[in-house]
Amino acid sequence: VLTFFLPFLQHLATPGGTRAQTVTQPEDHISVFERSPVQVKCNYSYSGSPVLFWYVQYPKQRLQLLLKHISRESIRGFTADLDTKEASFHLKKPSAQEEDSATYYCALSDTVTGFTREAEHKPLRSYRKCF
Repeated sequence: VLTFFLPFLQHLATPGGTRAQTVTQPEDHISVFERSPVQVKCNYSYSGSPVLFWYVQYPKQRLQLLLKHISRESIRGFTADLDTKEASFHLKKPSAQEEDSATYYCALSDTVTGFTREAEHKPLRSYRKCF
Protein backbone atom coordinates (compact mmCIF):
# COMPACT_ATOMS: atom_id res chain seq x y z
CA VAL A 1 0.00 0.00 0.00
CA LEU A 2 1.39 3.39 -1.01
CA THR A 3 0.61 6.55 0.93
CA PHE A 4 0.38 10.01 -0.60
CA PHE A 5 0.48 12.71 2.10
CA LEU A 6 -1.46 15.84 1.30
CA PRO A 7 -0.80 18.78 3.59
CA PHE A 8 -3.52 21.24 4.40
CA LEU A 9 -2.30 24.16 2.39
CA GLN A 10 -3.97 27.49 2.09
CA HIS A 11 -2.22 30.42 0.52
CA LEU A 12 -3.86 33.82 0.59
CA ALA A 13 -2.53 36.80 -1.30
CA THR A 14 -3.86 40.22 -2.03
CA PRO A 15 -1.35 41.91 -4.35
CA GLY A 16 -2.25 45.57 -4.32
CA GLY A 17 -5.40 44.59 -2.45
CA THR A 18 -7.10 43.57 -5.72
CA ARG A 19 -7.01 39.76 -5.83
CA ALA A 20 -7.47 37.02 -3.27
CA GLN A 21 -6.58 33.41 -3.91
CA THR A 22 -6.81 30.11 -2.11
CA VAL A 23 -5.55 26.62 -2.84
CA THR A 24 -6.94 23.61 -0.97
CA GLN A 25 -6.29 19.90 -1.04
CA PRO A 26 -9.41 18.19 0.39
CA GLU A 27 -7.77 14.96 1.60
CA ASP A 28 -4.97 14.78 4.16
CA HIS A 29 -3.65 11.49 2.76
CA ILE A 30 -4.46 8.85 0.13
CA SER A 31 -3.50 5.18 0.27
CA VAL A 32 -3.43 3.11 -2.92
CA PHE A 33 -2.05 -0.24 -3.98
CA GLU A 34 1.00 -0.36 -6.22
CA ARG A 35 0.12 -0.25 -9.93
CA SER A 36 -3.31 1.27 -9.10
CA PRO A 37 -4.39 4.64 -10.47
CA VAL A 38 -4.10 7.62 -8.13
CA GLN A 39 -5.63 11.10 -8.18
CA VAL A 40 -4.50 13.86 -5.82
CA LYS A 41 -7.10 16.63 -5.72
CA CYS A 42 -6.41 20.35 -5.79
CA ASN A 43 -9.10 23.03 -5.80
CA TYR A 44 -8.49 26.75 -6.06
CA SER A 45 -10.18 30.12 -5.96
CA TYR A 46 -8.63 32.93 -7.96
CA SER A 47 -10.03 36.06 -9.55
CA GLY A 48 -7.60 36.14 -12.50
CA SER A 49 -6.07 33.66 -14.92
CA PRO A 50 -4.46 31.03 -12.71
CA VAL A 51 -1.07 29.42 -13.22
CA LEU A 52 -0.87 26.29 -11.06
CA PHE A 53 1.97 24.02 -9.99
CA TRP A 54 2.48 20.68 -8.28
CA TYR A 55 5.42 20.21 -5.94
CA VAL A 56 6.62 16.93 -4.45
CA GLN A 57 8.75 16.22 -1.40
CA TYR A 58 10.13 12.70 -1.21
CA PRO A 59 11.20 11.37 2.21
CA LYS A 60 14.42 13.04 3.42
CA GLN A 61 14.64 15.22 0.28
CA ARG A 62 14.05 18.86 -0.61
CA LEU A 63 10.85 20.20 -2.11
CA GLN A 64 10.91 19.86 -5.93
CA LEU A 65 8.76 21.29 -8.70
CA LEU A 66 6.88 18.41 -10.33
CA LEU A 67 4.48 20.00 -12.84
CA LYS A 68 3.38 23.39 -14.15
CA HIS A 69 0.00 23.51 -15.89
CA ILE A 70 1.26 25.47 -18.89
CA SER A 71 3.92 22.90 -19.79
CA ARG A 72 1.46 19.98 -20.27
CA GLU A 73 4.34 17.56 -19.70
CA SER A 74 4.12 14.16 -18.11
CA ILE A 75 6.78 13.90 -15.41
CA ARG A 76 7.41 10.49 -13.82
CA GLY A 77 4.06 9.41 -15.28
CA PHE A 78 2.10 12.20 -13.54
CA THR A 79 -0.20 14.56 -15.43
CA ALA A 80 -2.52 17.36 -14.32
CA ASP A 81 -5.15 19.20 -16.34
CA LEU A 82 -6.40 22.64 -15.38
CA ASP A 83 -10.22 22.68 -15.25
CA THR A 84 -11.27 26.32 -14.99
CA LYS A 85 -15.00 25.47 -14.82
CA GLU A 86 -14.48 23.22 -11.78
CA ALA A 87 -11.58 25.36 -10.47
CA SER A 88 -9.42 22.27 -10.10
CA PHE A 89 -5.93 21.02 -10.98
CA HIS A 90 -5.94 17.35 -9.98
CA LEU A 91 -2.69 15.38 -10.19
CA LYS A 92 -3.12 11.93 -11.79
CA LYS A 93 -1.04 8.85 -12.44
CA PRO A 94 -2.47 5.70 -14.07
CA SER A 95 -0.14 3.32 -12.20
CA ALA A 96 1.32 4.35 -8.83
CA GLN A 97 4.75 3.02 -7.90
CA GLU A 98 6.40 2.57 -4.51
CA GLU A 99 8.77 5.47 -5.19
CA ASP A 100 5.74 7.80 -5.57
CA SER A 101 5.09 7.75 -1.79
CA ALA A 102 5.70 11.39 -0.85
CA THR A 103 4.09 14.66 0.19
CA TYR A 104 2.43 16.56 -2.67
CA TYR A 105 1.69 20.30 -2.70
CA CYS A 106 -0.50 22.29 -5.08
CA ALA A 107 0.33 26.01 -5.48
CA LEU A 108 -0.91 29.06 -7.40
CA SER A 109 1.07 31.40 -9.65
CA ASP A 110 2.59 33.90 -7.27
CA THR A 111 4.36 31.21 -5.22
CA VAL A 112 6.89 30.50 -8.00
CA THR A 113 8.98 32.68 -10.27
CA GLY A 114 10.14 30.98 -13.44
CA PHE A 115 9.99 27.32 -14.38
CA THR A 116 12.80 25.09 -13.28
CA ARG A 117 13.04 21.57 -11.92
CA GLU A 118 14.22 22.96 -8.56
CA ALA A 119 11.71 24.51 -6.20
CA GLU A 120 11.65 28.30 -6.09
CA HIS A 121 8.96 29.41 -3.70
CA LYS A 122 7.87 31.83 -1.05
CA PRO A 123 7.31 30.24 2.35
CA LEU A 124 3.90 28.60 2.54
CA ARG A 125 1.89 27.82 5.63
CA SER A 126 1.24 24.12 5.71
CA TYR A 127 0.02 21.42 8.03
CA ARG A 128 0.96 17.82 7.48
CA LYS A 129 -0.98 15.07 9.20
CA CYS A 130 0.96 11.81 9.00
CA PHE A 131 -0.33 8.50 10.31
